[in-house]
Amino acid sequence: MATSTEEPANPTVASPRRWWLLALGAVPLIGSALLAGRLIWEQTVWTWERGPQMVGYSLAHGTGAVLLLAPFLLALWGAIALGLIVVNLVKKRRTDTPTYVAFGIALSLFGLLSVPSGVWQTLFIRQMASSPRAGDLLIYAVYDKDFSTVKTLLSHGVSTNTTDHSEGRTALHAAAIAGDLRTIQFLVSSGADVNALDRAGDSPAELAASRGHQECASFLDQHGAKRIRGDEAQHQKAIHDSVRDIEEMNRTRPQ
Repeated sequence: MATSTEEPANPTVASPRRWWLLALGAVPLIGSALLAGRLIWEQTVWTWERGPQMVGYSLAHGTGAVLLLAPFLLALWGAIALGLIVVNLVKKRRTDTPTYVAFGIALSLFGLLSVPSGVWQTLFIRQMASSPRAGDLLIYAVYDKDFSTVKTLLSHGVSTNTTDHSEGRTALHAAAIAGDLRTIQFLVSSGADVNALDRAGDSPAELAASRGHQECASFLDQHGAKRIRGDEAQHQKAIHDSVRDIEEMNRTRPQ
């Protein structure tokens, strides 16, 4: 009986494990992981503890600023790793598992660093709404014209008439300054005090009119709002108090 002399096809050859590539990637991978953790922490725990954050500000002005270089180094490393993976595919060589794992971790870190802050706010909305800084978060969302977050915060129990810590303004004050008629209509229908006064003694109608948002001012007027403006002494005191609060916040800001 004849035996077959046909040889089996050669399997894909494994490429040598490039430890130098993994060693080069260790520092940017660890740095990017630390940076992602820090930024997520700022957008979650620090936000509901301290109010809206200038994400990355304290990091950039502290000893941890070097971490901001990590994503750029990781991008360079990722480009090198991807090039080697492609070369291996073209030459029909297997890329070693550690390289694939490290490349996958790099992509995951870039994904985490790219997540918008609004996503974290949505995921942790209950903590945001129950935090002592809920008023600041609500008013920040109004200034940002983030109508969805405004509605969500109110639906989770944040008072329509809560005020921020810096200027004593309600969400209606913020909407009047922003000229956001839709939010003004929503807040008024939700029971907002149309004649609430901020730290400077100004009402929402005054702020809307003084900034040229006539449609907003007219709507407020139709719903019983009055143009009330604080005197010069109130305005000067409000400015002084705001500056003092900012200085205090900067003193206590973690590095």
